Amino acid sequence: MAKEICTMNPPLRSPWIGTALRAAMARLRGRFETNRRDRERRDAFLNLLRLDDQILDDIGVTRAEVARAARLPLRLNASDALAAKAHARRRGGIG
Repeated sequence: MAKEICTMNPPLRSPWIGTALRAAMARLRGRFETNRRDRERRDAFLNLLRLDDQILDDIGVTRAEVARAARLPLRLNASDALAAKAHARRRGGIG
């Protein structure tokens, strides 16, 4: 029996598959990097909870406001939320 030789070329991969995969991986890397930066920022923010109540009062915030801001979703900047809340309280608004 003679051995059959396959002369068919394998199907060519579409060039957009590689491009789409690289783009998806870049987006995923970007999301991981954003999440890492958000976690670092939140960890730094949580150091406020270690401060004495008198120091927090000097800064112009209360421990309850810091704790509330720390419970915000990670994608939100807790420092910005705390500053807005403290500013509204100083203005006399409910905020």
